[in-house]
Amino acid sequence: MAAPAPQAPAAASYIPIVTDAMRLVRVLYAPSAVFEEQKEKPTWFTPWLVIAIICVGIGFWQLPYSQRVMELAMQAFPNAPQISAEQMRSRATIGLVVTPVFFLIFALLGAGILYLAVSVAGGRARYKGLLSINVFAQVTIPITLILQGIILRMRGGPSEAITTMADAQPALGLNVLVSADTGRFVTTLLAGIGPIPIWALFITAVGLMRLEGVKKNTAWTAAIAAFVVMLLVGAGLAAVFQRG
Repeated sequence: MAAPAPQAPAAASYIPIVTDAMRLVRVLYAPSAVFEEQKEKPTWFTPWLVIAIICVGIGFWQLPYSQRVMELAMQAFPNAPQISAEQMRSRATIGLVVTPVFFLIFALLGAGILYLAVSVAGGRARYKGLLSINVFAQVTIPITLILQGIILRMRGGPSEAITTMADAQPALGLNVLVSADTGRFVTTLLAGIGPIPIWALFITAVGLMRLEGVKKNTAWTAAIAAFVVMLLVGAGLAAVFQRG
């Protein structure tokens, strides 16, 4: 009598929100395993939603400091219509709720740039897979926001911690090497080069290799190229908004 054929192990159960929330934690230290789990069905919406909820929560925690930034911005334009403290709080609240939408836009844009970079480097990848990789790499954003919030609170209350617009975002990258009066383009560009952004770059490269099966050299070439392009885009937008 022939022995029964071995059965394939049952697929791990997927629990919306919970599974992807755990994946966001695990991608920080085990990106290979997280992306291997999604080879057949990459996911991006739920991880983005989890990151968005976390960032909004951090935003409410930082709301007094965000209001202080708006106060300084209003002082820079004395002829602009004055708004009350309540109106300022409402605008700051709307801003922090809308911000995650910009994270999604950047993830969509980054996936497109990554797709072009992979293609130019001689590889092939699915856009949905690249979008998933970009969203999971954004898990470093809440980490950055929390660290900046802790630094501001160590300086004191909103008025003590933020005396100029340059104080609003404590340096966590190479921008620590430049003075406060350095142009916004250069400051933003250097802020994007540090341990946390490089961590996100590593997650992106691993995602390309594990989720999309891109060869190692091609994956790193594409990840670095997309990283540089997005860095320049972010710095350019920061400079434009500063002029505005």
